[in-house]
Amino acid sequence: MDAMDEKKTVDIDPSAVETLASAMGLLTRAFSDWDKDIFDRPHHLSVPGIFVSTFLLDRKLGGEFFRVAWASFLDVASVRRLLPYTPKEVLWPEWDKESLEHPELIPIYDLAIMLAAFNLAAKQDEFPPEMFLGPLFTFSGFVVAGVNRGYNLEDEKTKTAYHSQRESLAASHGSPEEFKEALGKQLSSISDALESRKADLAKKVN
Repeated sequence: MDAMDEKKTVDIDPSAVETLASAMGLLTRAFSDWDKDIFDRPHHLSVPGIFVSTFLLDRKLGGEFFRVAWASFLDVASVRRLLPYTPKEVLWPEWDKESLEHPELIPIYDLAIMLAAFNLAAKQDEFPPEMFLGPLFTFSGFVVAGVNRGYNLEDEKTKTAYHSQRESLAASHGSPEEFKEALGKQLSSISDALESRKADLAKKVN
């Protein structure tokens, strides 16, 4: 499907977006469940969401783009904006919470849209990630469906994938204790970075 922005055209396959969103939902569920195992007071859902967003970034992006993506994920999770308070700012539209079956997953929907924009940009050389955001907002129903299916383990295939991912990810990092210790440090670091970014952005509007 094509979407127009002035004279420029970007191409988006909604089914591919939904597949990516499903992976985002499933892995966020896995890391959120580990978060609950590790901490007495689990982090906000956006913390494992940022972790997974970074994990799922297309490796074609390279180091500099990874740094840009990391900052973008923090901004989307903080204020639902890309390039906040700049002339190029992109605002995330408000969700109709009454129409959502799982409004508690809004932070993951938001991050999945940003992730999809970066991964779509990685597949071509003409358009920057922000060019894909308008069409992705239009296709947000596919994002919601994908995240819901993955996070809520809505079918047997997804449930099987969830348990398989948990086992393989944990096994690749030494003992279960070592894995949880390392993951706990990463989640805490993301939480600290997110709170710091929120504080920095708050200063710009106060």
